Amino acid sequence: MRKIKIGLALGSGAAKGWSHIGVINALERAGIRIDVVAGCSVGALVGAAYASRRLPLMESWVRSFSYWQVIRLMDLSWQRGGLLRGERVFSHVKRLIANDNIEQCSLPFGAVTTNLSTGRELWLTEGDLHQAVRASCSMPGLLSPVAWNGYWLVDGAVVNPVPVSLTRALGADIVIAVDLQHDAHLMQQDLFSVTPQPEGSEASQPHSWGGRLRQGLGRLVQRKVNHSPSAMEIMSTSIQVLENRLKRNRMAGDPPDVLLQPFCPQISTLDFHRADEAIEAGRLSVEKKMDELLPLVRDRQ
Repeated sequence: MRKIKIGLALGSGAAKGWSHIGVINALERAGIRIDVVAGCSVGALVGAAYASRRLPLMESWVRSFSYWQVIRLMDLSWQRGGLLRGERVFSHVKRLIANDNIEQCSLPFGAVTTNLSTGRELWLTEGDLHQAVRASCSMPGLLSPVAWNGYWLVDGAVVNPVPVSLTRALGADIVIAVDLQHDAHLMQQDLFSVTPQPEGSEASQPHSWGGRLRQGLGRLVQRKVNHSPSAMEIMSTSIQVLENRLKRNRMAGDPPDVLLQPFCPQISTLDFHRADEAIEAGRLSVEKKMDELLPLVRDRQ
């Protein structure tokens, strides 16, 4: 009898992507063996490390990040199609993931990218592993695009944020998908809502030293709540809105067998130093769906 293959579709999500590590670790502890891996954007990065049997090294690396270490990894550029060149990060990734070609991976692996010249989805399932990951991670405006066969490639999230279809094409009979952007609206509400100061509140009545102090603190808090969004916040949030609409449409037509949704709305686009929180969110998302996942263990025995 043919063995049922379980595939893992790892979605886009920038810094939330470290949740994929927690998901994979929890699945392995539950005895669920993955046969096929497909990834989009940061999901391609984590998926490549897993398919190459280098995930423990990646986990150790990202857990060690401090805020300033993340800042130092960001090589700013104003002339190469993106705010960041990405050379510092991906040169380290190349040392971390020793495989040069996708065919060398221990598991079938594919990364989804977007052909900027044609606007079409492109699946990279063979050839240069690092180029595939780099192209899939090239968020428009943030990371410069990647040249490939005379075309320019950008983030796969533009066309397929959670690559269920690619996972099935790689041979998976059952697909476990990881959606990282389902809670993005919670962060968007915090960033773009404006909360007016209620009239007549105690903080607005500076008749005493304590009242004036409370008023000053209230203004500081209010300034943070009502701050004008930065260009980075506007760009990343706009992309998330488009990704979520596209993702819902695609998964409605091709739903995964199990959908995992790590909950970490507090982690914004570039919070890569918050790996511990993201990994824990990934672990918890597996626990919440254990009733759907455990039959996968029995079906393979």
